[in-house]
Amino acid sequence: MIQHLLKLRKTQALISYQNIKDWSLDYYQSKGVKEPIDRAIVGGFQCQQFSFAFMAGYQAALEKMFPSIAPNEFKALCVSEEKGGHPKAIQTVLQDNQITGVKTYVTAGTEADHLLVLCRTDEIINDRPVLKIVHVPRQAAGVELTNFELPFMKDVKHGKLNLKAIKIEESQILKGDGYSDYTKPFRTLEDICVSAAYQAMLLRQAIDNNWDDHLRDQLLLNIYTLKNLLKLPPTDQETHLLLSAADYSFKNLLPTIEEHITNHSYIHFKTDWEGNKKVISLGKKIKDIRLSKARSAIFLND
Repeated sequence: MIQHLLKLRKTQALISYQNIKDWSLDYYQSKGVKEPIDRAIVGGFQCQQFSFAFMAGYQAALEKMFPSIAPNEFKALCVSEEKGGHPKAIQTVLQDNQITGVKTYVTAGTEADHLLVLCRTDEIINDRPVLKIVHVPRQAAGVELTNFELPFMKDVKHGKLNLKAIKIEESQILKGDGYSDYTKPFRTLEDICVSAAYQAMLLRQAIDNNWDDHLRDQLLLNIYTLKNLLKLPPTDQETHLLLSAADYSFKNLLPTIEEHITNHSYIHFKTDWEGNKKVISLGKKIKDIRLSKARSAIFLND
């Protein structure tokens, strides 16, 4: 992978993308990329905006989770609702092959061509409604998406999704449980791919701006670690434990990384980093719970 990145560096200057459409053209046309994680790494390495490094990781995770759904087309997972994303909070309903409900937060939703919507059904198992993921084309009748900006990642508009009796076919309903088979493992895939993408973005800064050798090498090691973690089952406790350890390793580097950004990177990268770096800390509560369960399962149940 490093040789591919170095060749890419020789032929392509760092890009400041104006919008998602410009970015997606490069992302989906990346040459020499075979696996979603490689696309995440290349996508992060060739840009200098955190928003688009994040999007490279997000789309790569979706490709990994849903390999047969619209390959090489922009997708969004639609889970969060007014009361959250926990199975008990899901009120969007799939009934009689129609979907009705509201998703309050869809990453880059207004740009997506394909929506993967978590819905509840009338079927009850173990005292909770069975959940399903339904593939809804963006242009389906009754789909309403409005965009809004977050206080960070302003290069990407996020969406609120309103579904008004969307008619669907049985073939659009994905097999398996919408939460345990898709939503839950996707969170792990997203953490891995997004981390790999923004660390690849930092690796490019390290190479271009002559950061200390040990820092460059450590970023490269972290990226290889994440690449290999994606080969493990995303629901395994061992995967969660190793992912947390990789995250801890990166966060130990952050003070030195930020010192190098301040002293060696261009002003536009410094500004973008300061405005968006809080993304790294998002989801801490969920990650801490996941780590605690992993440690208990592995070390306390032998």
